[in-house]
Amino acid sequence: MSRPGTLSVGWVFSLARSGSSITAYASAAPWNLPVADEIMGPWDRTEPPYSYPPEQAELVRMFKASHAALTPKAADLTRSILQKLADQSGATRIVSKHPHLRFTPEELSERFPEDRGVWIIRNPLRRLASIHARGWTSIVRPNHDRDFFHEYAERWLSLPTSSTLVFESLKRDPHVYFAKIFDAWGWNATLGDIDRAVAYQQSKYHGNSGGVEPEHTPGKTVSDSAKNVPEEAVDLYLSDPFMRDLFKRLGWSLRASDYMPSPPSIAVRLRTKLAHLASEDAEQA
Repeated sequence: MSRPGTLSVGWVFSLARSGSSITAYASAAPWNLPVADEIMGPWDRTEPPYSYPPEQAELVRMFKASHAALTPKAADLTRSILQKLADQSGATRIVSKHPHLRFTPEELSERFPEDRGVWIIRNPLRRLASIHARGWTSIVRPNHDRDFFHEYAERWLSLPTSSTLVFESLKRDPHVYFAKIFDAWGWNATLGDIDRAVAYQQSKYHGNSGGVEPEHTPGKTVSDSAKNVPEEAVDLYLSDPFMRDLFKRLGWSLRASDYMPSPPSIAVRLRTKLAHLASEDAEQA
């Protein structure tokens, strides 16, 4: 725990579409703490619904200009904004969500030595399914994000296991998931606190940052059931030795059929063929 009078910041790191939103907001829920949702950008969030301090827009520009390096000036401004957000809520703790591969764990330790973070990883093909389901394919980098994900995965593997989480474990045992987060942050949490975090997670679906989507439920997410990942992407990941080893280590399926649409049945193929033949006959008549 931080010294009395100092701000304690619990950071949540991940790639986009990897569970950082529900993790951050549910972790803040037991104490109604504020969540600094991507204050470093890439968006200006000084307008509603976030209404962050005006300096947040300057931080976005500064962070972009530094090519996402956590420079001393960027770190000072970040700290100032975090403190203001906490003060507005009368809190001495705050959750900071940062779902981007930008500054490193080493930069975090150097600039914010009293802060602690957790790093979340998600099955990259489920992550791609989520991106495709939402039509956000413009954010996907070359090679279906494989190289980008590889860099994040290497960073994740290099960190102490006490600071790393697998998003899929949230469904298997949410109490263990949140207990590990609070322990990593050095936050004292009772069983009741953990229960409240789990209750939030099981009743809310954060589709995008702070936006709660009542039409979706945490137990039945689109990306977990969708089989919409391009075949090329599935082949690329499942044929990569590093990825295969990671999938095995983390218990993710290596069956291509779990990520792609099932081939049409014989009946469907027959109907399609007959319709095609009928169309050809009509054209020749």
